[in-house]
Formats: sequence, C-alpha cells, structure tokens
Amino acid sequence: MAFRVEVSPQAFEDLDAISAYIRQRGSFESAERWFNGIIAAVKTLCEAPQRCPLAEESRQLQSEVRLLLYGKRGRRYKVYFAIHKETETIRVFHVRHWARKPAGAGELDDLMGDAAEWD
Repeated sequence: MAFRVEVSPQAFEDLDAISAYIRQRGSFESAERWFNGIIAAVKTLCEAPQRCPLAEESRQLQSEVRLLLYGKRGRRYKVYFAIHKETETIRVFHVRHWARKPAGAGELDDLMGDAAEWD
C-alpha cells in the first residue's frame, strides 16, 4: 500500500532553518545537498512507514508518533511523523537535530496539530 506524504508548514520551517544553518557554516551546495537528501528520505515514507520505530516521546501521548532518522553519525536528524491509516496519509510535522533536547509530549502534541487525532 502506498501512502501519500504531507509535510506540515512547521516541518518546512524546521527544514529551512536547518538548511540556513548548514549554508552559514558551510556552503550553499552543502545545504542544498542536505535539503535534497532529507526530502528524498521523507518521500520513502510512502512505502512501509511502519519500518520506522515509535518515537520514545510518543509514550506520553495518546497518538502514535514515529521517527525517521536521516544523516550520518553525529549529524543525524529526527523526522517526526504520524500515520493516518484510514486516508493512507503520512504527516511529517517536525524535524530536529538528534543532539537537541528531546521534544516533550506537550511540544509534540502542539506540533502535531490535526495529526494527533489520526491513529
């Protein structure tokens, strides 16, 4: 079963901010390469999104939040998403560097928006 992948406005803001940071520290080319790579990884969620583990943070929520990891050791990013089985849609709602403080249940709940009602 192929799912449709939606990226929330907040997740796009996250991606833009991370890309801008990479561009400032490196180059436009490295930021573009990173951005294209993470978008390609997100697109793979359309096939078998259940392959990604549940996010530890989702234990405190009423919803299933899954986590796609992107990048190499020391430069990994967490892509948080939810699956809506009835509409066969994946909603990516947040992206953050793995070394940042884990998202709390309240923060994830706020970021999820409508996806909180999905599973």
